[in-house]
Amino acid sequence: MQTKQTSSHEAVRHSEKKLKNLTFYRNHDLFISWVKTLKEMKANFTIRHSKYTTSITLQDGSKITFILNRYDNRVFIANKMVINDLKDNPKYYQIIKNQHSTKNFGMMNGINPCKYNEVINIDISSAYATTMYATGLIKENTFKMLQRLGKHERLPAMGMLAKRSLLFNYKDGKIDDTDLEVGDNRQVFFYLIQQVEEAMNECMSIAGEHYLFHWVDGIFINNDISADKVHQIEKVLEAKGYKYKYEKVVNFELKREKDLIIITMNKNGEHKEYKFNDSNKEENFKKLVGCLQDLELHEGANTIRQNVSSPSMLERPRSNDGVDYSTFLDIT
Repeated sequence: MQTKQTSSHEAVRHSEKKLKNLTFYRNHDLFISWVKTLKEMKANFTIRHSKYTTSITLQDGSKITFILNRYDNRVFIANKMVINDLKDNPKYYQIIKNQHSTKNFGMMNGINPCKYNEVINIDISSAYATTMYATGLIKENTFKMLQRLGKHERLPAMGMLAKRSLLFNYKDGKIDDTDLEVGDNRQVFFYLIQQVEEAMNECMSIAGEHYLFHWVDGIFINNDISADKVHQIEKVLEAKGYKYKYEKVVNFELKREKDLIIITMNKNGEHKEYKFNDSNKEENFKKLVGCLQDLELHEGANTIRQNVSSPSMLERPRSNDGVDYSTFLDIT
């Protein structure tokens, strides 16, 4: 790991030898400095930007890499074990042929702004790793390896399956073309998301009017729900092979700003804020259009067309990766 922020001018301009590979933590200003220098030199180079890393590869093969976090080798070993298990599994080849939903949040339809001193929060432990093991995609020793990782290591070990990189190719210091590389295992990760979402939806159905919202692998419920219904939710999760835990959530508040839902709470002593568009509005609209289509078709008229964008999701606070790839195109 490079500890001193080497000047891009020093490294490139004053060295006639092949530039050695360099690694830095992701830093916007330092990255832009490198790009500007290479543009001024009218160099040929490629920028590759993904969730965890951003790299600049020079014509001679030298690489400058900017990483979001430095992970222990065991994270990459675990990822390799997962991929090896997948490639040996016939089910993998069926999964990658299909498109899987990436929706991983939801809320009560038509919910009004509300405040609760305390709510019930049930979180699935190691949701994606458990889903892979419970559905037979990985072997027991791989699952145990994933379980030995810390939470902030396990997510990238799994998240690398959804690898996607944006490429910006420069020729003589000017942008020549762009490309998008998508990893072969991306749909596997989306399959895991979809499986966990289906579990959350089953829990939501049981909770009924007591359901507030869910986020990825955690469901939030009004604490006046009966013990019997909570027990039913536990049974659903257990039947799917999930272990779960109860988290302490207080000072829960939900607000609406037009179509935007803002939820704040204190979870285990830490302030949390979630922001997302009300996906129910889109679903309700689709159902309405579907009814109208059925009516029009019944009457022999043309089908009504719909064009509705997918709901966006944003959680705050979210770690800033420090790089806006759109600026690569117009750095001067």
